[in-house]
Amino acid sequence: MVNFNTPTPFPYTAFVGSESPVIQAAQFAGCLGTRAPECTEANFGPIGTGPFVVDEFRPNDVIAFSANENFRFPDRPYFGTVTFKGGGDAAAAARAVLETGEFDYAWNLQIDPTILAEMEAQGNGTVVSAFGTSVERLHLNQTNPDAALGDIRSTAEAGPHPFLTDPVVGKAMSMAIDRALLVEIGYGAGGQPTCNVLPAPELYASTANDACLVQDIAGANALLDKAGYLDTDGDGIREAGGVPISVLYQTSTNAVRQDTQALVKQWWSEIGIDTELRNIDASVFFGGDPASPDTFQKFYADIEMYTNNFPGVDPQAYMANWIYDEWPRPDTQWQGANIQRFCNPAYDALVDEMAQTADIAERGRLAREMNDMLVQSYSIIPLVHRGNPSAHANSLEGIAMSDWDTELWNIMDWRRAE
Repeated sequence: MVNFNTPTPFPYTAFVGSESPVIQAAQFAGCLGTRAPECTEANFGPIGTGPFVVDEFRPNDVIAFSANENFRFPDRPYFGTVTFKGGGDAAAAARAVLETGEFDYAWNLQIDPTILAEMEAQGNGTVVSAFGTSVERLHLNQTNPDAALGDIRSTAEAGPHPFLTDPVVGKAMSMAIDRALLVEIGYGAGGQPTCNVLPAPELYASTANDACLVQDIAGANALLDKAGYLDTDGDGIREAGGVPISVLYQTSTNAVRQDTQALVKQWWSEIGIDTELRNIDASVFFGGDPASPDTFQKFYADIEMYTNNFPGVDPQAYMANWIYDEWPRPDTQWQGANIQRFCNPAYDALVDEMAQTADIAERGRLAREMNDMLVQSYSIIPLVHRGNPSAHANSLEGIAMSDWDTELWNIMDWRRAE
């Protein structure tokens, strides 16, 4: 039984897609709130109704599944076992399918599109892609990540960031970026420049921020000059209150992201912002280990970059990521979706209003208003509306690529070609 605590005009996401999967109450009764990360047995082996059940889960390594003997379709799934291999990088995953044939499916192949095409040309597999709402974006830390602050760094207790809380700085950084070139070099047909964190469906896509589609280095410099961020000592770096505007910019390790970092660093140098680059193994960066200093939730840097989306056609839960209660912090084991620590009570009020609004046109208006509030705060800088390129072996049939749900949504229909 599923109960809603409040009137829920759009209840469907609790039953379809991967946004709010139904899990067994008895199994997860002791795993609520701050205890959630501690429930290793339940988290690694959830009891569900899908076509496969978990046999073994080795973090950052392998998950082994076998067919669910109680599955509702007696003639499916077509495979007796499935093995997920984690860790590594996108290029290695692509090679394992398109070149060596070690695996049947590779997900999230964010590598140079030319290299990916060369791999596909060997004839062992096929690259597939779909556009949904995935956006590669920059998060600008709104709290102070200074290592000298120790355990309180990147928390409310650390206080505001010395300069990234000023939207003028973020706006200038955004203006300096050539999004079209990022797409050309790193994404090809798998990307489109965007100025929104919510780029689709069409009902929810704002046009209020489209000026970012044209790079404007001169305008960015003029904006910073007017705001008083000047290079007073002639070293090429502007200062904010006497402190150089120097940022640590981190992301996960893959070739496309490192190319993006290098380009952005160059453009920011042209507007007097010094940038140090750092890349972290994806299994660590996205791992969520509360003891690790290198997770994207902990955000011990000034700026970080990755892709996020919402796995359904309604953005209510996705836009709720940026309410104040979603700040990652020590008392939540650093869990939370408001990565940049955005805070605006007016935004929280819009989230509450959307949760009570049934009219679809009005839901569209509220989503666009929230998108604009986020983007125009310049605590987040959207870069690329990404398709999600994956690859499958030519011997694998039944793939129905979608970016509105997990790519495994119809894995019960996957089968070996005859």
